[in-house]
Amino acid sequence: MKAAWLDTKERITRHRVGAEGVHHQRVGTTQDQYLPVLSEFEYTEYHESVLAPGLPDFEKRSGKVVREHCHSYPEARLCLEGEGIFEIRSTGDRMMRLTVEAGDLIIIPSRRYHRFYLTEKGYSRHVLFSKVRGEDGTVVPHYRDEAESKQERPQYERYVQYEAVAALLPDEAKRTTSDELLFYVSHLSAVLWLEVLRDDVSRAVALIEQDRVLEAADLLERASMIERVLAQELRLVERVPPHEYATIRHNVAVGSGGDAPGFKALLQVGDAVRPALEGLLARRQVRAEEVVRQPEQHYDLHVLLRAVLDLDESIQSWRWAHYLLMERHLGPGAKSLRGRPITELLAQAQAKQAPEVWSAIARYASSQQAPEAAAGGGTSNGG
Repeated sequence: MKAAWLDTKERITRHRVGAEGVHHQRVGTTQDQYLPVLSEFEYTEYHESVLAPGLPDFEKRSGKVVREHCHSYPEARLCLEGEGIFEIRSTGDRMMRLTVEAGDLIIIPSRRYHRFYLTEKGYSRHVLFSKVRGEDGTVVPHYRDEAESKQERPQYERYVQYEAVAALLPDEAKRTTSDELLFYVSHLSAVLWLEVLRDDVSRAVALIEQDRVLEAADLLERASMIERVLAQELRLVERVPPHEYATIRHNVAVGSGGDAPGFKALLQVGDAVRPALEGLLARRQVRAEEVVRQPEQHYDLHVLLRAVLDLDESIQSWRWAHYLLMERHLGPGAKSLRGRPITELLAQAQAKQAPEVWSAIARYASSQQAPEAAAGGGTSNGG
């Protein structure tokens, strides 16, 4: 196989082709050599075909494959004789040109636009592995020009970069368990949500520094809602059977979601919010305990402190939910992939991002309980 960018003719390495989600491997060209591909990648059908000028149906068949299209499942084509050219869109919407010869197996991700045509040799015998066929017995294509004639959907897909996102998901043929997609999507969505949370907190800090307190509180409340969504998503992962979870966990090896940049940023929420909050209280010449004691006199500060506590509490809830997930799948007293007891997650779940605010509440509550205790003690002594 030879690969290059269509626009610049620059060579593309096999590693880069694989990173774009396109699978390539060398396979024998006899049936006993290539039929194992059916079971390996879970295809249901295959058929051999010849594409060459002069054949009765050449114009009709070549017109179908030359026209840019995609499929709802990964397409696999093995060249048996001759040559062929795939032009496949990358995740960045650039066109890759892959020239294949006998023994080259190409698997294109689902919903990835591509086209196929002959080289100057003008001949290709190949076998096509498929999962879905139309009423005429041919593989079902979805043509790009027809999709683009429906303006709303392509515009939306381009805006959300649907193809790039879809390319991140594990191909059906490569999944080791039926629930691996659920596991992957839950973690990928957590990465994306944590990016939103990080941005919301960063913007809230900037607003606090500008004394736009209620706007900052609104963003911190939204960050709390994101944390609650993440905790709820873990309930979905709890539904994965333990034996499948063990298989997926083995695939992760010694990796950890704690290594994700978004998670690390989450643990630094307190470091970002505290200085801004302290600066705000200093400018207002008021202590957190006074806000707790007289919220009606410092209403905007009361709303902000409430939002800070909500966010802190929601982070704790998410981390607690993570511990329960691990305990459910691994059992009490189990160890993480890095050999650490999962009970350490309990201590982490209790960590406070805003300890000063919690302390202000504790001091106020203690001051209210002291007179009651003194009065109760006097009654006891009198009795």
